[in-house]
Amino acid sequence: MKGAIVTRDRKSGKRYFAVWRANGKQKWRGFVKRKDAERHLAVVVKAVHDGTYREIRPLVVSALLNRWLTHSLELRLKQGLLKPSTAKSYRSMVETHLRPSLGEHRSDRLSHEAIAEWALKLTDEINDGNMAPKFYNNLLNLLHAILEWARHPAQGYLGHDPLLGQKRLPRPRIERDFLEPPDIDVLLSAARPPDDTILHLAVYNGLRRGELLALQWGDVDWGTGGRAGRIWVRRSIYQGAITSPKTEHSMRAVDVTQRTLDELAVYREMHAPMDGDFIFRNRSGRPLDPDNWYRRRFVPTVQRAGLRKLGLHALRHTYASLLSNQGENIKYVSHQLGHASIQITADLYGH
Repeated sequence: MKGAIVTRDRKSGKRYFAVWRANGKQKWRGFVKRKDAERHLAVVVKAVHDGTYREIRPLVVSALLNRWLTHSLELRLKQGLLKPSTAKSYRSMVETHLRPSLGEHRSDRLSHEAIAEWALKLTDEINDGNMAPKFYNNLLNLLHAILEWARHPAQGYLGHDPLLGQKRLPRPRIERDFLEPPDIDVLLSAARPPDDTILHLAVYNGLRRGELLALQWGDVDWGTGGRAGRIWVRRSIYQGAITSPKTEHSMRAVDVTQRTLDELAVYREMHAPMDGDFIFRNRSGRPLDPDNWYRRRFVPTVQRAGLRKLGLHALRHTYASLLSNQGENIKYVSHQLGHASIQITADLYGH
């Protein structure tokens, strides 16, 4: 079976149909360009001959996205294979960047040209400074995962890969912002309780924002018999939900100095533990909300200190810089920061 290309004249112009026979039935599929019809025919004819041919059950991409959200994303979330914060981010990416641009296409006719147009719009956003190359790559990775799921025989919503030829963007090397020792002193002096203790832990222990505000008193190992103290990072908080830390390697024991332990001891005298055991809590004992704390407490503290605009992650970079200046090896720095690999630490802080 070789198949054929059939040309039809329509009011809108010529249409080219790939025609082949499979499972005892004649199959047709139309294209605007002859080369697209020929390319598709070559693929299906080969599949028929080698026994890998399968029927495609096309869907409008918007409906395909709905099914992926329900049957893949929700399933992985319930199975504990996906963090709630990650699932929420994926849903937002689908609704904001995939559905509006690709939702009206039919899955089996989702062309390379349609993907290229979508990518071009995103590139314009990057050039206008409204999108980071890293986020573009994340969108491309998410779309790849969705289409791979859709191509699986259990779904069969399309039989081709319209992402072929789409390249990830190189990530530009970014100079990580960090504070010099004099700036650290100025920042901590401008902080009001309990923010001074929170910022002390951020600067001198490198915890992420969600890790900091999810700490409980049971996570503090005060050290005994001359052994140094540690803080165990066991959980994180994201938009009010207590979750596991960012990655498996983020669950770690961070070495702390006696100065940090003294800071925590004084803080505990001023803010006695309550039900829930959270260190940085509100009056009801619930942990502080990271977004609210950042906006209402951290930003004003930076402004009072007279420092340049910076994010809390700059304090994590400051901690890495302090360790590096002390001569600590990169493996130790990577463990303290909870990175998934030493290579990540080297890429971020090698300079």
